[in-house]
Amino acid sequence: MRFRSLFGDVELRVPRYTKCGCPDAGAGQRNPQRRWVSAELECVQSELAASLSYEHTGQVLRRLLPIGRGHSASTVRARTLRVGQRLEAELTATNAPSAHPSTVGNIGLDGGYVRHCDADLGHKFEIIAGRVLAKDGTQRSVAFVRTVDEHSRTRVQQAVAALGGADKDLRVFTDGDGALRDLQLSVLPEATHVLDWYHLTRWLTVLASVINGKEAAEKLPARDQDRLSEWMDSAKWRLWHGRAAGAITRLQSMLGVMAKLAVGEAVVKRMTKLTTELLRYLQNNADSIPDYNRRYRAGERIATSFVESAVNQIIDKRMSKSQQMRWSTQGAHLLLQVRTSVLDGRLREDFARWYPGFAANDSALQERA
Repeated sequence: MRFRSLFGDVELRVPRYTKCGCPDAGAGQRNPQRRWVSAELECVQSELAASLSYEHTGQVLRRLLPIGRGHSASTVRARTLRVGQRLEAELTATNAPSAHPSTVGNIGLDGGYVRHCDADLGHKFEIIAGRVLAKDGTQRSVAFVRTVDEHSRTRVQQAVAALGGADKDLRVFTDGDGALRDLQLSVLPEATHVLDWYHLTRWLTVLASVINGKEAAEKLPARDQDRLSEWMDSAKWRLWHGRAAGAITRLQSMLGVMAKLAVGEAVVKRMTKLTTELLRYLQNNADSIPDYNRRYRAGERIATSFVESAVNQIIDKRMSKSQQMRWSTQGAHLLLQVRTSVLDGRLREDFARWYPGFAANDSALQERA
């Protein structure tokens, strides 16, 4: 047999069969537990594949380890996904209580899209990614494909438990997506939900640009345009100060004015559509709009910039951004488990737990007498 290692391949003569423990057994049984690849090689391949494409990982390994083989893209992919399967299998196992000295203060999840490997389907599928932030600055990444993951709630709960559990003042940030919000609140129902100010201002900015645009100035009476612009600023001020009910009233008044304008004008149709969508968005998230002004002045978080960073780091850089990649839902889900483990610096600790004697993330050398 050929044993694969970081330092090359080793040919071994080994017994192909082992005897069964039964006293009257005849022929031997094939040993299903044998592994012909070292844990160190599998760990290095998985770490590189979590950051580079499978093909580039194989090229890097062939250059660094020229005396070894078995670094094709298909081999790297198979071994990486096998590590992901093992991490996934451990998710539902019973874990010991965490001894982390802090508690979790902020959680944020957001979605990203990658292209499906089946070109006939011609669509993208969604990946959920985010971060759990402890008050001492430590963090934990989570990521999963919603359509194939059966343990999304357990995944988030274990990430919170690993960092010391939820703080009594826990804040859950979201962009207002209904399904994502339901997931977060079902995992931690006692947490305070906060609508991200950045996503909220995007809705406001688009509507304000149409109302104050050149086309609106040409097609609308000056008095009506000024009134709509003033009410738009008033709605934004109320939202900044946590007065969602007042902002909703302003938007309803704006719809009343738009209904009296020239119906056939394209700019009026667009303003009406954007205002209606914004009104529905605020009504669905009215209970999640805090006093942003007070939180900002107190130095508290009001936006999900840490979540946007997580989506970019976990999904975009490896799976979609300028790489023209296509993915299966199951393959993407398993790779995400390896990638989050690598980003959090946990993969080598996992290998050290699986294989006694494996060197973990401690680079210090012990002096021998």
